[in-house]
Amino acid sequence: MLKRAGIFFVFLIVPAAGLAQVPRSAVGGNASLWAGGEVSSFNPDYDCTSNLPFNCAHQLVGPAAFFDLNVTSKWGAEGEARWLHWNGYGGEVESNYLGGARYRAFRRGRLDGWVKMLGGAGLITTPYFPVAGSLKGSYFAIAPGGTLQFRLTDRISLRGDYEYQFWPAFTGPPTYSSTGALVEHNNGLTPNGFSLGVSYRFLGY
Repeated sequence: MLKRAGIFFVFLIVPAAGLAQVPRSAVGGNASLWAGGEVSSFNPDYDCTSNLPFNCAHQLVGPAAFFDLNVTSKWGAEGEARWLHWNGYGGEVESNYLGGARYRAFRRGRLDGWVKMLGGAGLITTPYFPVAGSLKGSYFAIAPGGTLQFRLTDRISLRGDYEYQFWPAFTGPPTYSSTGALVEHNNGLTPNGFSLGVSYRFLGY
């Protein structure tokens, strides 16, 4: 599934790059293509006392890559790949490969605020896989979120992002929390967290 998800992400990027090279008159005069990297910290919502950001004893941390294709001054598309492979309890990891639409909600000088709705694949390896009661799988994910982007120059921006993911089809064996309470995993997963990074404008204005 990891290979297929990677191919899916490439298919998101290639058409976006092609569209960003269309003359300005064909896309409303404001098309641009930004891409960059982030560092993410997510509550994995597996074997945690709650799904609040930064409220898991084993917060997952890792890098992410993204592109933002702004077709008009308000509307665009986003694609991302995130690999949360650090700090997981018992070797737990999560990754996601997502794409979808974004909308600029406001602009204040150099600061832009965007909201987004993404969908794609979420991958998880639970603690101590492959022992009994653990699993490794991929699931459909929906991810609303928001992004703040501050332009340092015409080509470089700082970026802060929050994302709340829904993995509705996820089911797993029960586990025990650090307090000894039984934790069921039959209502899906809702990983969520923050990312900080830098983006660079490759094409457009």
